Amino acid sequence: MSADLDQQAANWVIRLNEGHLSEREQQQFDRWKTADPQHAAAFERLQGFVGRLQALRPQQAPAQAALEAARVRRRNPTGRVLLGLLVALPIALALRAYPPSYLLADQRTAPTVWQRVNLEDGSQLTLSGNSAVDLTFNGQQRQVRLLRGEILVQVAHDATRPFTVVTDDGQMRALGTRFTVKRETPGTLLTMLESTVAATDAGHHNVVNVSAGEQARITPHAVKLLGKVDPRTANDAWEHHQLVVQDRPLPEVLDELARQYGGHVQFNREQLADLRVSAVLPLDNPRRALQLIADGLPVRVRSFSPLWLQIERHEK
Repeated sequence: MSADLDQQAANWVIRLNEGHLSEREQQQFDRWKTADPQHAAAFERLQGFVGRLQALRPQQAPAQAALEAARVRRRNPTGRVLLGLLVALPIALALRAYPPSYLLADQRTAPTVWQRVNLEDGSQLTLSGNSAVDLTFNGQQRQVRLLRGEILVQVAHDATRPFTVVTDDGQMRALGTRFTVKRETPGTLLTMLESTVAATDAGHHNVVNVSAGEQARITPHAVKLLGKVDPRTANDAWEHHQLVVQDRPLPEVLDELARQYGGHVQFNREQLADLRVSAVLPLDNPRRALQLIADGLPVRVRSFSPLWLQIERHEK
């Protein structure tokens, strides 16, 4: 799409956000928008971006200023670069955060939004914020494919159809049970709250029965038991949308919170690797969780825009 078209779209976004158009201006806008499908697409893209910024931060000045600068410098190469960055950056971040597999999933949740789904067999599925699954239910099987994020599963008994949760790392076959499954880097984390699951890696190297109070990490080549957990504590954390951590490296905790932020969280892993976290953090309020971390550790949170945070070391 040409820079001239983007500049035209930015001009109309600014004029519409400044206030009501006159009848003549509205007719001009309508003619421009219907003259070419690319006009409407460019306008909707920029208007959608500004709308997201305004929803996250009521003050619209930053977005307005960026668009205004692009319009004022429409004939200046520097202005073209600025507008190119304005358009390309949110699109790149959006595609990184929300790939097609997420957008086309059978069930998905936005960051900080938990959702309970009643399945047709009587089972129950709860998706944590920023999660996505595909569902395959037929006469032979009941399958949940976890594409991203974390789910809590309560399985209804059905002797004729196995219930499985599948990820790229392997498969978990439930034996009438309650458990959580989380996609991580690397691997898939299985936490058993009730009964037993038979876990198999994608390469079918081994099958491990994971029982209530146990955790296992599944990778494409193995299933490894990690140790014991308190099912009641894990269940309570789910119910209250909390992240309970005990002596975990700060970068790992930031990874968890970044998934719920809905924007870009930037930090230097090596710079923060020696810092450890023990806390109960609100996953449905990641900005509050980050501030709690900053209150207790030598780090600070810097906001460059409603969609971009930086966490950096700051000796107090």
